[in-house]
Amino acid sequence: MRNTQFKRLGLLYLLALLGIALSIITSQSLVQRYIGSQEDDSRLINVAGRQRMLSQKISKIVLKIQKDPSKNLIHELENTVSVLVESHEGLLNGSKKLGLKGGNSEVIKEMFSEINYHYDQIVHNSNQITATFSKNTSAIEKINQFSKEILSHENSFLVIMDKIVFQYDDEAKQKVSLLKQIEFILFIVSMAIILLEVIFIFRPTAKSVATTIEELTKSKKSSHQMAKEMSKLYDELVKSYQDLESVDIKPESTKVLANIHLNGTFVSDKNELVKILDIGQSISFEQLLKENEYSSDFVDGLLSKIRNGQNWNGELKLVNSEGDFIWLEVFIVPLIDTDEVKIIGRDITDVKEAKMISREINSEKIARKVKEQQYRSVLILEGQEEERKRLARELHDGVGQMLTALKMSIESINIPKDPAHNKKRFDDTKQLLKMVIGEIRRISFNLIPTNLTDFGIVPAVKRFCQEVSKLSNITVEFENKSSFINRLEQHVESNLYRIIQEAVNNSIKYSKAKTIYVSFEHSLNLLKIRIEDNGKGFDIDNLSQNGHFKSAGHGIFNMKERAAFINAEIAIDTMPNNGTKILVSLPLE
Repeated sequence: MRNTQFKRLGLLYLLALLGIALSIITSQSLVQRYIGSQEDDSRLINVAGRQRMLSQKISKIVLKIQKDPSKNLIHELENTVSVLVESHEGLLNGSKKLGLKGGNSEVIKEMFSEINYHYDQIVHNSNQITATFSKNTSAIEKINQFSKEILSHENSFLVIMDKIVFQYDDEAKQKVSLLKQIEFILFIVSMAIILLEVIFIFRPTAKSVATTIEELTKSKKSSHQMAKEMSKLYDELVKSYQDLESVDIKPESTKVLANIHLNGTFVSDKNELVKILDIGQSISFEQLLKENEYSSDFVDGLLSKIRNGQNWNGELKLVNSEGDFIWLEVFIVPLIDTDEVKIIGRDITDVKEAKMISREINSEKIARKVKEQQYRSVLILEGQEEERKRLARELHDGVGQMLTALKMSIESINIPKDPAHNKKRFDDTKQLLKMVIGEIRRISFNLIPTNLTDFGIVPAVKRFCQEVSKLSNITVEFENKSSFINRLEQHVESNLYRIIQEAVNNSIKYSKAKTIYVSFEHSLNLLKIRIEDNGKGFDIDNLSQNGHFKSAGHGIFNMKERAAFINAEIAIDTMPNNGTKILVSLPLE
């Protein structure tokens, strides 16, 4: 009964929505059609109004021709008449060029029939003036005669053309008025549909919902009363059967699932176990276990234990009518001096599923960490390859070129012939040797600074800043604010050094800074390394959105990966024309 009622309400609701949707669609279609029509009407009024202007312009040109006929005036008259004729034909029959559809009303057609005579005379006499002038420029009398004819018809043409323009305007206003009426009717229809919807749909639905809530409230009260009675029953069961005292079950979280005979059949068809599983009422407990793929040995052993008056507790994995797994924690207790057995338990499906989800989440986290570690390993290998390429390039372009020049300088020495020349060559050779030695030291220092392995991160960074200041035009200052002297693990010091080296080199290459400041500061649990410059900065948010830092080879990407590898955090604060600040925070264990 209630399902039928809800289906009927649903159908009425859909019909009401359909009616409202149709009224909205109709209204929008009319509005769009009216907008298009308004554009046509505006074009009509504009062209019709221009006809008045063109007739007046023809009259002015004719008056000028009477006084002083010239070729320019004749040409202007010819063009004006051409536009007048084109517009007139467009108003009568439509014109794609002018954007006119034609299709005038009977009133406007009648007005055009009145104006056609005056229109024809103006056009005819204008053409006669043009033709006469082209044959004989001195035929002033004929031209004046044609001009008088044009002027005699101008006033009548203007009067009727005014009426046509006003008629076009009135018809456009009538369309607007009609649209307003139709929209008002559609509005009334929509409101009527909504009112009917309220009366015949929402109001009955509200009553039905109120009735349902009232029934649920009564059911809730009844459930509370039954729960109290069951609680008393549980207390009595706990006191009556000593076997249940050893079972760690909270009375309020368990309930009697079923009563069965010693042979495995249910005492009553109405039991909680049947309700939970939503299964047939004629099935026995023995059949239930076997249908859920429990072995015959297990079922026979369980029933044998119960028949011998022994308790059994454990977890049962069953399947309900919808095919879902249900986990039950049960306690099967034979009653003394009867052939009945109590099955007491609780549904632990949610707990089981939560544990399974937790295991899945942990597995996903472990897999993700393994992938991240593999990814970092790949990046380290790529970094090593890049470092090898850089070293080869520096050896080839720096030391290699210098050694080649040294070889050529030595080969050019000719001791017996030119002592002065040879002395200069010796001096050049010694200078080249100094440069080679210096370049090799620089490359070696950039690869693995001896200070880093011998004395630690602070002396190595301090020496690095001094060397960079000497080799570049930028001042690189270093300050150990909190006198940090601790030694860290070798891979931690190496990665910190590379982060600082990358940050300083990037600043030198791109920032156009005059000063770079590197500082160390530490507390008991944290080491903070700050690299700042007063350069031009950059828009880090824009570059991040474009994916600029998401691939190996970019300085900031490499710095972040190195920081993550040693469990450090890196923060970059920069804006265009505001310098760059990089803060590396390393936990100290």
